[in-house]
Amino acid sequence: MVTMAMRKPNGKIMGNRMLQLFGLMLLLLASTGVQAQLSRQCVPEPVFTGRVCFHESNTDASPTVVLVHGLGGSADDWGAQIPLLAGRYHVLAIDLPGFGHSDGGSKHYTPENYAAVLHHLIQQRARAPVLLVGHSLGGAVALNYAALHPETVSRLVVVDVAGILHRLAYNKFLVGRWLQGDNTASRWSSEWLQSFAGKFLEGAESYPVDSEDVLSAPHGVAAERNIAAMALLETDFAPLLSQVTSPVLILWGQEDRIAPLRTAEVLLHRLPRAWLEIIDGAGHVPMSEQPDEFNRRLLASLDGALPSPPLVRASEGDAERIGRCERQRNVRFSGRYRRIELHHCSDVIIADAELDELYVFESRVLIERSRIGGSGLAVDAIGSDVKMTAVDVHGDVALRVARSRLDLAAVDLDGREAAVMAVSNSKAVFSLCRVNSPQRTGDLHGYYVLTPQSPL
Repeated sequence: MVTMAMRKPNGKIMGNRMLQLFGLMLLLLASTGVQAQLSRQCVPEPVFTGRVCFHESNTDASPTVVLVHGLGGSADDWGAQIPLLAGRYHVLAIDLPGFGHSDGGSKHYTPENYAAVLHHLIQQRARAPVLLVGHSLGGAVALNYAALHPETVSRLVVVDVAGILHRLAYNKFLVGRWLQGDNTASRWSSEWLQSFAGKFLEGAESYPVDSEDVLSAPHGVAAERNIAAMALLETDFAPLLSQVTSPVLILWGQEDRIAPLRTAEVLLHRLPRAWLEIIDGAGHVPMSEQPDEFNRRLLASLDGALPSPPLVRASEGDAERIGRCERQRNVRFSGRYRRIELHHCSDVIIADAELDELYVFESRVLIERSRIGGSGLAVDAIGSDVKMTAVDVHGDVALRVARSRLDLAAVDLDGREAAVMAVSNSKAVFSLCRVNSPQRTGDLHGYYVLTPQSPL
């Protein structure tokens, strides 16, 4: 049972304003602002009962490449790709409703509704199955569409997808980056700043954000972007990703400050047929920042052979090895361990590791692409900040916590007695996680106050 003891006056207003101030304001930075001024056609669409506009090239060719832009963008965002793609494909680049030349207004611009508009347009103008490419918000829309209409997509490319993580985890990243600014050499680490932001933002999670408040707000230039951003942050993609049956290329800018590379790792872990390519030196909009490299990778993925599945290699190291950290920072562990112990450590990284037990005391640790557990207790965290991405945890009790904060994304928790057990109250945000225990089985996506009375 999710409980929250904190109560403040005007809580709903505080929740709305905090989410908008941090999440929505910073998400608007994802707008590309490209103005290539491609030609457009417009047709009626039944979802928002307005006109949807699009650019179309090489209508005699087949198959069709469908391009879906990001928040605040338009079909013009693909100006550096369309001439190249049109040399061999039929190209259909949409202006999502509320953006570009399409009709706008205060409407429910959810990824699901956008996917319905996309389906209408593909039925009218494309030759299915299509090659679908989406950037940022458009990547989230493309994933939603491919999950709902898998038979109409032969291959999917998603680029620097915004959202996906639970809104609290995503806002922690955005606010932490904003606080850090360009000073990456600061003694305040990015992980520390994100942890600090999380403590501040958790108060807003006590009060639900009502999308009707946003829809009824005074209409302005950024109204559609605000609504679309809010709807993206509120969408739970956990039940959708497993339904995407087409092969998926995940393209990401190494220096993206809007959509964390962590999201790419989550998608790679959760999509059934996916591979990840990272473009060095690129930010959130690699198709305009590094168009030549982006185009090379895009074309190779659209008309090339599928990559072979990565080889799964056994973790190197001694199965009886013990890893220890005592009052240190920036320590890294990888490979095979029987046990890792952290005491008063900060900015520890455990990556590409396999271990039987992890003990974390008054420490801050980031765990990625690892497997933890066996018999007994797998992870014991006391007074600590624990962040996991693409990790499998299993044991009699997968995770036991006391006075800790957890940020788990694409984590599988399998406990024969309990998946998560709290000795004393702790807080956790789960993004596209899965849990299997006598208490609960299924997807886990939300913010929880964990108490001794309510194990998972």
